[in-house]
Amino acid sequence: MGGSIRRVGPVLVGDDECAVQVRPPDRDEAEGWSVVQRPYRPQPSDELLRDLGTSTCLLAGNRVLMADGSQMPIEQVGAGDRVATMSGPAAVLRLEVTRLGMTRKVIELRGHGDECLILSDDHPLWVRRRAKDGAARESWGTYNLSHVLHEMRVMTGYALDEPPLALNFDLPEQLAHVEGWMHVRPIFHHLPPDTTLYHLVVDEAFSYIAEGFACFSQSLAGEGPTSPWRGLTSASTSGPSLETAAVD
Repeated sequence: MGGSIRRVGPVLVGDDECAVQVRPPDRDEAEGWSVVQRPYRPQPSDELLRDLGTSTCLLAGNRVLMADGSQMPIEQVGAGDRVATMSGPAAVLRLEVTRLGMTRKVIELRGHGDECLILSDDHPLWVRRRAKDGAARESWGTYNLSHVLHEMRVMTGYALDEPPLALNFDLPEQLAHVEGWMHVRPIFHHLPPDTTLYHLVVDEAFSYIAEGFACFSQSLAGEGPTSPWRGLTSASTSGPSLETAAVD
């Protein structure tokens, strides 16, 4: 083959003839191009091709909201620590560590101030949409539904009655935030497949809060809030609240 592109006959777009480039084989060889490998990335190992990534995860440094109102990088949160969730404070069962793998990208979601959630694109987020009848519907959604369907087949803790919604990457979505709802659009990043990711499994809760956003927890304690999400509230109002911080 040699990588050449040749025009066999005229190529028409509407009534206009379209020029097709031709690459001579000697140029391909000189520049290191081939059918199976590009110069900008070496061929991935068989191990990476087999490793699809087995958990919806966040990158190190994402700040998790703790039950006392403080924040802690996700990689420093451990079993027994108490975190804020959509349904109130709860204890962490375990911190999971995995790799990005070959079938996921990393997305960046901007919140208020310096909030910047960076996570794998399959991680479900709580979303609100308008149905055809005009009523608001809330559920989990993901920017990589194909990978979530794979995870639902091979993992425990993913016992959702229905798969998450497929979220739009080119249109703003309303995502649950500690202050209520935020319209956001993701920024996609291509990171190495061996990038380390972290995830929290929370006891008696289906979520945790990171960088202000509600993230799916992969637990078996329900599927989502039982009432419309209005954000985290103070202890003096109805709804989920943070634990009172200890005072010396």
